[in-house]
Amino acid sequence: MITEFGTNVRTFDLPFRAVWVRRKDMIDLRVSRNAPQTDSWTNADVVARVSAFRLVGVSVKDHKRLGLGRWLRESGNEIPFIAGEPMPSGTVAYDEAGQIAYFSIWPQLSEDADARHYERRGKIYLKGNGGIARIRFPVLNKRGRAGLLGSAAALLATR
Repeated sequence: MITEFGTNVRTFDLPFRAVWVRRKDMIDLRVSRNAPQTDSWTNADVVARVSAFRLVGVSVKDHKRLGLGRWLRESGNEIPFIAGEPMPSGTVAYDEAGQIAYFSIWPQLSEDADARHYERRGKIYLKGNGGIARIRFPVLNKRGRAGLLGSAAALLATR
């Protein structure tokens, strides 16, 4: 369930896939099947949410270069959002007031008091025509610690 969002939330059905790139120890959220242009990327603050040893979702703070809200309205199919209900996987919620996009990887059926948040500095690879191709962020933090995020990454598909 999403509790950190405000009242201006729009949800979109947008297929994506989470993969653990083992040799680089990175989590890769692939939004596009096409390989992104390697020279077109931007840094972003990413927050990974882990509950019951699973990566349940990833939040990304929007900024001017990303234009996540505009891209989601153009690319995704808007679906109704019911506050307090679990979001299905493959759904992106966008808080227009806070300008935060939440990518739901695993549906969280109830509030988990033991849920952990892991802040990382990630790269968002952009498509040539606008939009996101992938979101990539490290499993380890700057001090070399992964916490439960390392266990959650091991449960993802690998490449």
